[in-house]
Amino acid sequence: MDSLFDFKIISKHRMVNHYYLKFKASLESLNHNQIWLKESADSNSIGGIVIHIIEHVKRNTQRIINPDIKYEFGIEDLFADLNQEKELLLENLKQTFSEFEDAISKTESIDMYNIYHLVEHTGYHLGQVIDRTQRITGNRFQFVQNGINEKSLKEHIQRELKG
Repeated sequence: MDSLFDFKIISKHRMVNHYYLKFKASLESLNHNQIWLKESADSNSIGGIVIHIIEHVKRNTQRIINPDIKYEFGIEDLFADLNQEKELLLENLKQTFSEFEDAISKTESIDMYNIYHLVEHTGYHLGQVIDRTQRITGNRFQFVQNGINEKSLKEHIQRELKG
């Protein structure tokens, strides 16, 4: 058993087969105005949070490919309200998570600390997006009942580890 390899596979599937699907479902349930709505002057829009996560995943994907890459600026305050059309935001999200999946699948070694931070950070902001989406729409996601759950995630992971 290679613990680092297992960690890599678990992280990949949590990001791609769990978090991405929930971001996608959230965005698909909203209209353009709801995506870019700021509930108060000092809050971020759902779209701004998604843009932040897209940039965070992109940077970590680049670091997987080139561990020596350095960035001049952080993204702590990057919650840009780009006012993109929903379809473009969804496409950017899909492409970003796909590139992450490809990069982490192809690399032999990873920085476990950075990957753990990425997964944790993404999960934190995903919770914000889901909470705001449910509050704005009044709809409750039934992710567990609809197959986006730990049992399903574990099956994805076990298939790849056995394959």
